[in-house]
Amino acid sequence: MKKIKKVEINNNEEMTVDLPTSVFDYIGILLIGFAVVDFAASRAGMNLTSFIGPLSQFTPLAAGLIGGIFLNLGNKSE
Repeated sequence: MKKIKKVEINNNEEMTVDLPTSVFDYIGILLIGFAVVDFAASRAGMNLTSFIGPLSQFTPLAAGLIGGIFLNLGNKSE
């Protein structure tokens, strides 16, 4: 017969959300949000960046990459 240990985990810590702390974090979040909205709008048939011309098909990718770079800069500055 095996003996089984009963382990009780008592976790009284509250769940917290880390808010962005630097300007780079906010800019990165905004650019990634714009990339998602621009991509979804282009799939729906609406071009948000038509003033750029033929390069407007790459704006979601560019905005997402630049937003990711800004988020990394914000994390490294802490």
